[in-house]
Amino acid sequence: GLPGLPHFAPRAKRIIYLFQSGAPSQMDLFDPKPQMKDHFGEDLPASIRMGQRLTTMTSGQAKFPVAPSIFNFAQHGESGMWMSELLPHMSQVADDFCMIRSMHTEAINHDPAITFCQTGSQLAGRPSIGAWAAYGLGSECDNLPAYVVLTSFGSGRPDDQPLYDRLWGSGFLPSKHQGVKFRNTGDAVLYLSNPPGITADARRSTLDRLAALN
Repeated sequence: GLPGLPHFAPRAKRIIYLFQSGAPSQMDLFDPKPQMKDHFGEDLPASIRMGQRLTTMTSGQAKFPVAPSIFNFAQHGESGMWMSELLPHMSQVADDFCMIRSMHTEAINHDPAITFCQTGSQLAGRPSIGAWAAYGLGSECDNLPAYVVLTSFGSGRPDDQPLYDRLWGSGFLPSKHQGVKFRNTGDAVLYLSNPPGITADARRSTLDRLAALN
């Protein structure tokens, strides 16, 4: 049969999804591990690692000492949410947002884990979360995309961005469901402006002929 209705009638008509690529460890922000202080400097037991392979960044280490957070934690709001001293402003609105602690990946490197968070798979090529939303819900306007993407650039790397096109791709879904990237320089969306020397009438004629051929 049909699944039950949600507890409250849905009111959201649009979603703004912020993905922060790179941040301090969750153990320095939301996830206190007080017992780690009792084992500070001790080598990480094999029972914790459970045979997990090492990254190239740590494969040369002779030991893996336990390193607890150096920041203080406290509970905030009526919910008693734990947050560290690094988040003084978020702690003031602890009861206004939902913290999901169960989400995790099995990836040991950043990029596969980021890909998993956006597509549900560590391997590139699957539809992104926004593509699935566009596929399932569509758009209220035929002339505007259902899924748009705003990207940022890392400091000191003006020609590189921390997020890549595959993270908002449509995968095996029709390409119209992929994210439309809005740029912060030049034309906001590529190919909307007429090329130099091409009038609006000439371009309209070209598009009409292409539509006729298709």
